[in-house]
Amino acid sequence: MVRTSPETRRRPGRPRRATTDDAITRAALDLLAERGFQAATIEAIADRAGVGRNTIYRRWRSKEELIADALRELTTDVDWGADDLYSLLLTWLRDFARTFSDPLQGRLLVGVLGELQQNPVFADVYADRVVRPRREALLARLVEARERGELRPDADVELVADLLGGALLLRRLPLGLPTAGETYAEELLETIWRGIAP
Repeated sequence: MVRTSPETRRRPGRPRRATTDDAITRAALDLLAERGFQAATIEAIADRAGVGRNTIYRRWRSKEELIADALRELTTDVDWGADDLYSLLLTWLRDFARTFSDPLQGRLLVGVLGELQQNPVFADVYADRVVRPRREALLARLVEARERGELRPDADVELVADLLGGALLLRRLPLGLPTAGETYAEELLETIWRGIAP
């Protein structure tokens, strides 16, 4: 008798098509940027993607889950196992800065931040699917670096994570602050590194 692992076991029914998933998440992001969270309904997303509502509900239980997953796809996954912490953080910051400089992201950011304040269901889903996994991976890598002597023994990894992500986000908000220039990621990391390096 051949046994299959959970990873190789297929779910019943036809396999999902990546192109369908891509069309749905793209439609969700476009509608979110164009019309805002409330107008980006499942019906509108399905119509824009050229699929039925059931196709979406087979993949996501709610609009909040769909939009959170679509937003997660906009950022690049980082290989936190890389050896050189400084280079790793610089790559991460550059990607973060590049993401925030994209015009689509700019339109999305304002709407998403507003919705996070007003919609606790979306805030929970977004935290679970987007923020928490990335932050936990960053914190784990910073703790490991501190234990290996790459950071000062008293470095507060929670504060370091706040500084790394928060500064770029602050510069992207419409607060009248100077925009982050092309070398902002390098300048930011160099400033933070002086305070945490051994």
